[in-house]
Amino acid sequence: MKLLGVTLDDELSFSTHISDICKKASKKAGVLVRLRNMITREAKLQLYKSAILPNLTYCHIVWHFCKASDARKSERVQERALRAIYNDRNATYKELLEKGRLSSLENRRLQDILILMYKVKNSLAPDDSMSVVCFFSKISIITYEVIFLFQDIILLSMASRVSNI
Repeated sequence: MKLLGVTLDDELSFSTHISDICKKASKKAGVLVRLRNMITREAKLQLYKSAILPNLTYCHIVWHFCKASDARKSERVQERALRAIYNDRNATYKELLEKGRLSSLENRRLQDILILMYKVKNSLAPDDSMSVVCFFSKISIITYEVIFLFQDIILLSMASRVSNI
């Protein structure tokens, strides 16, 4: 079942959805490969940010807790696009991200989750987001507490990663 562009299955594994978005993004990354000598790096990076990255990040908070293999699949698509942009087959993924001043897709998802949780905690989120969190808290107070515990864990994790950069 497809809901607002996100493919859902019976197990909420999101494998089908991630495969679909990776196929779309990979096709577009292939265009970057073919354009490697025709346009500047800056133009290719702008194309990536405007045409490929949105495919990889649309509703990514929803499917953040997918299988590790699916998460790696999306990271590989980003890596392939960055290799095409910088025409560099030898650099590591981290070096490519630094060249483009980009975050890994996992870090983007974590950052967006933190932003959402901050907005929810401080009543800055849209009412729909608030009602979802309140719904889960009514089902189980533990769930509500785990969300904010998870937020604190992610904050600590992100802080340690930022300090390592």
